[in-house]
Amino acid sequence: MTMKYNPQKLEAKWQKSWEKDNLFKVFEDLSKEKYYLLEMFPYPSGKIHMGHVRNYTIGDVVARYKRMCGKNVLHPMGWDAFGMPAENAAIENNTHPAQWTKANIEAMKSQLKRMGFSYDWDRELATCDPDYYRWEQLIFLKMYEKGLAYKKRTYVNWCDKCQSVLANEQVENGCCWRHTDQEVTIKEMDSWFLKITAYADDILNYCDELPGWPDRVLTMQRNWIGKSYGAIIRFPLVGSDEVVEVFTTRQDTVFGATFMCFAPEHPMVKEMVEGLPEEKEVAEFVERTLRMDTFMRTA
Repeated sequence: MTMKYNPQKLEAKWQKSWEKDNLFKVFEDLSKEKYYLLEMFPYPSGKIHMGHVRNYTIGDVVARYKRMCGKNVLHPMGWDAFGMPAENAAIENNTHPAQWTKANIEAMKSQLKRMGFSYDWDRELATCDPDYYRWEQLIFLKMYEKGLAYKKRTYVNWCDKCQSVLANEQVENGCCWRHTDQEVTIKEMDSWFLKITAYADDILNYCDELPGWPDRVLTMQRNWIGKSYGAIIRFPLVGSDEVVEVFTTRQDTVFGATFMCFAPEHPMVKEMVEGLPEEKEVAEFVERTLRMDTFMRTA
């Protein structure tokens, strides 16, 4: 008997055995405590990378540990397969988005299986599947009916190649993270928002009920909510019926205020310089500033 470990042979053998025996399939079992574990769905780009391997290995370790502790573990996997990125990738590869996405899912699923992750593949889903997104649509409609989904004008990061909005984290050195030669522009658009602020206190208070969470993560959560105590002060504009609202935690110092600074995207900026010699210069400054990331602007 050889003592040398041959992963190509042994891993494939036991993975096939696990799949045949439905080892990770979840059945209803009232005698066991339920445990649900979900890692972030990957975008089906066509192949997994080491970032995927790292995240899913950590999740799989937890899933296996909880099974060993006697829990009935639901550990599913799915695919974040909707949106413009999939469509643009299909266009670049001269194929239909559905075919492109399906082929990539099959390729990545095969890779994840070779990693031996303990997923219940019978519960696999893709966000582009109508049987899935119909429930997302229903949830959105319910939130809209309750006044928790609303639309308003806002500034967004825009990539002309993707023809889609980018999160701040997807803007790298002023360019799109997918297209490093494409400069990101700032556009004002109608956008949908979810009224998370309605639950700010609940989310903030729950931070104290999360034992084991890293202090760094809890601090980020609290800072993201950004709750502070203060007052809204209204400054009337000379020669106008409009007022400027300012929130401050130190209203007692307002009597020492000598000037007011507007954010570049404030609608009054354009109005205040309209027709003045400085209008063009201010417009160029605003455009330059909006291209900066939030950290640099507020540093």
